[in-house]
Amino acid sequence: MKNKQGDKFMAKATVKAASLQSRHEGAVPEAVLAPAGRGASVRVESATASADLEHLLESVSGSKLLICIRGYPDPDNIGSSLALQWLARHHGIESRIIHFEEISHHENRALVKKLDIELDEWHEGFDCSKFDYYAITDSQTAELPIKLPPSCQLLVFVDHHKPLGNIQGKFVDIRENSGSTSAIFGEYLLESPHSFAGPSPEVTKIATALMHGIRSDTDNFVNATMIDYRASEFLAKFVDKDLLALISRQSIPAKTMDLTQIALQRKDIRATFMFSGVGFVRDEDRDGIGQCADYLLHREGIETVIVYGVVGNEYIDGSLRTKSHTLDPDKWLKDVFGQDQDGSYYGGGRKDKGGFQIPLGFFASCSDKELLWILIKKTIDELFYDKIGVEGKPSMDGDGN
Repeated sequence: MKNKQGDKFMAKATVKAASLQSRHEGAVPEAVLAPAGRGASVRVESATASADLEHLLESVSGSKLLICIRGYPDPDNIGSSLALQWLARHHGIESRIIHFEEISHHENRALVKKLDIELDEWHEGFDCSKFDYYAITDSQTAELPIKLPPSCQLLVFVDHHKPLGNIQGKFVDIRENSGSTSAIFGEYLLESPHSFAGPSPEVTKIATALMHGIRSDTDNFVNATMIDYRASEFLAKFVDKDLLALISRQSIPAKTMDLTQIALQRKDIRATFMFSGVGFVRDEDRDGIGQCADYLLHREGIETVIVYGVVGNEYIDGSLRTKSHTLDPDKWLKDVFGQDQDGSYYGGGRKDKGGFQIPLGFFASCSDKELLWILIKKTIDELFYDKIGVEGKPSMDGDGN
């Protein structure tokens, strides 16, 4: 029964494929109990998290740590990874930061370039065998796209989203009452026995990255909480404000503007919901999907926006943005798309935004892209219509394409 819901997208798509073919032919609380691998379970409380992290890092002094950025690198996970690297180094831990997806968003590329941040992109020749532990920040799950050696244990997991599944690690700190993971690391730095103070180029780099992470994930502090404000107050005196402003004011790429125009042309309005399928999107432009959703949410009378497209001819990528006081993006997307055969949800999110990714699987081999898109759009739209309880007739605002 577990996989029944998770299979509904592929099942509906498979059924529709035949009919369309013939017609064509004629997406935690502050305290988390964290099983500690080979050791005993430890309870991480937000009030003692900084001290617990310091003690753990000291206990593995001299080891090698692989800090992993899951998904596309963004300001929150980049800043958090830098802060963890700084803390680890003060305990004699050698670390490297690795990411598995391309740095695609224009602001994120500017952040890495302007701050001269050293990140390694994973490749087939990357040697993971020399690392004793790995860490993950700003992620709902501890699953990685690569296989690490069995001896490499999860040392640190820090996030501010609802977790997907049971997170097993030596240190787990998940705070859904924080607007960003960068704020949690700001707290670690504030309470660290190692002086995080300037003037120092490294301190300025980390503080600026963390502040950008907080600003980005809280929508310019609109969704900030006390943790975010406290961390920002501490970091503010070390931030390069001119550089932060420069990074935040990066021009919107022409491709993103084109994608927004397509999203507007194909909008489908149902009550306070707006859906828009933008078709096939290049890998390097996938961040434009979320930016389109951000823009469309400003339309009067709209409370929830979902924009989706086929990215890299590999998976359906969608972004949800909402200002509704009653819609929970995390639960909403999980209800719509369910789980895969391994029990992992296709979608998830936090209080004002979410996202989903659905692999195309064998549908990716379809040579008729027009037909494939009709199949995908019809299936996705009907799942949305079923969820909000409306008939799947063409809307007056959309062109149905």
